[in-house]
Amino acid sequence: MLLAYVQLALSMAFVGINISIGKEIVAHVPVFLFSELRFLIAILILLPLLASRGEWKTSWTREEGRVLFWQSFFGVFLFSICMLYGVQWTSATAAGIITSTVPACIALFSFWILKEKLQVNNMLAIFLSVSGIAFITFTGGNVEQSFASMLGNSLVFLAVVSEALFTIFAKRLAGKITPFQMTAAINVISFILFLPFALWEGLRFEWGSVPASVWGLILYYAITASVLSFFLWYKGVAKVEASKAGLFTGMMPISAALVAILFLNEIFTWMHAIGMSLVLASIVVGTMRFQQKDMTVQR
Repeated sequence: MLLAYVQLALSMAFVGINISIGKEIVAHVPVFLFSELRFLIAILILLPLLASRGEWKTSWTREEGRVLFWQSFFGVFLFSICMLYGVQWTSATAAGIITSTVPACIALFSFWILKEKLQVNNMLAIFLSVSGIAFITFTGGNVEQSFASMLGNSLVFLAVVSEALFTIFAKRLAGKITPFQMTAAINVISFILFLPFALWEGLRFEWGSVPASVWGLILYYAITASVLSFFLWYKGVAKVEASKAGLFTGMMPISAALVAILFLNEIFTWMHAIGMSLVLASIVVGTMRFQQKDMTVQR
């Protein structure tokens, strides 16, 4: 179980780090084109590995194929669009804090989709999360900046919702499809979804304008976000309940904030501090039930 926790934590740490890296990349490469390049690199890595592991052939049911498609659509297609456009209009620090609300969203979707009982602490966690987002979004800045940041924060929150749905769908497929097969399938489906938009952007794009360092970041992003992050998450979520797995998404804001402050020279303000405190409080409240359960088992 400890290995599963480490896998989940590393997966979300990669996602958080890539929030800041994605902000740098989309300053040079359009969102759809960058996403397509990311999936192309991942496919070139994954398909040979899939063949070498003897997992090339498989027989999926129509229902499993449908779940894979919706997992790709929400957890990759919409998540990438909302997150990458969102960080263009807000700071990477604010985006990282907003992603802290993923555990609360997963709890809510577990109630709606998986029919799990919603405890009082879950409802309080959701309230605290929304309060944290509202404070980050509606405080500070002048009129021009506040509208852009509100739009950016809203898009990041839509990415949070997409990430929560990704976890729900991943849990449904756990044990039915191997982590390598799911990782490869998600990247192939996402490649197809982004292809029409990427072709339109690619025909108008000045390829020579991209610095060599940005190409290096794209390669890093593809390996960590499209290969390692997916694979580690699928391995971990297969052994952990969906709601408990969602708690590890708290690694996203921590890693995102550290990268933004250390490498992007973003300032951590008192507004971020209050928003972060509210969101961290939501995570603490949401985990209390699991901590108590684990303590009972140990006795």
